[in-house]
Amino acid sequence: MDILREQGQPANFSRISAITGLHRHVVASLGGAAAGIDAETPVQKDYQRHRLARVLSGWFESPEYTDAHGRPLPLPIAGPAPSFNELARAFSGDIYPGIILEELLRVGAVQLLPDGSVSAVSQRYTIGGTDPEALSHLGAVAHDLLCTLEHNLAAPSGARLFEDSAISARVDARALPLLRQLLQRRGASLLHDMEGWLAEHELPEGEVVRVGVAIQMLLDREPEAQRGSGPAE
Repeated sequence: MDILREQGQPANFSRISAITGLHRHVVASLGGAAAGIDAETPVQKDYQRHRLARVLSGWFESPEYTDAHGRPLPLPIAGPAPSFNELARAFSGDIYPGIILEELLRVGAVQLLPDGSVSAVSQRYTIGGTDPEALSHLGAVAHDLLCTLEHNLAAPSGARLFEDSAISARVDARALPLLRQLLQRRGASLLHDMEGWLAEHELPEGEVVRVGVAIQMLLDREPEAQRGSGPAE
């Protein structure tokens, strides 16, 4: 912790776990708060989610990690590329590969195969259930959306933030799986481009702002008859 502070870096759970290889919950259980470790800020949580999303995007879109049909390859955890550890190092920045794998397993974005390799299940990093982090994420997403709407109420037309939607009240319920697949492909591709643009314009210091792009699928209710069914023909 003293070394991190001497370097001007916050001594938080994620940074210490990245250096030691211990999960951040283990770091916390060892008395991190009593030792003066800073609590993770929303910006730091954004950073971690962003890096996890980059790992998944790289897995689905990088030629080195996809097969001839563009599908993500099952990867051995260790070893030279293509392996999960090398994928994580290439796309996550400074987060320890073991931490990334554990978190992606926890949210169901990847799965372990019987031979010990790991396969990708989802192209995007999402959190659900009653996990405290999921509830925190819910609040953060709602905060960002409301801030955009509030800003646009008072801002002149030329200074308003982009906010738009495409909604229909008469879509065939059987087509919902197709819409989900469409958003997985095109939405993930757009966010991947945005993540690249944001990364190119990041500064280590100076006048910086928190800015981003969010995409959500809107669904008032999911028809009971369609839960668990396959795509429409």
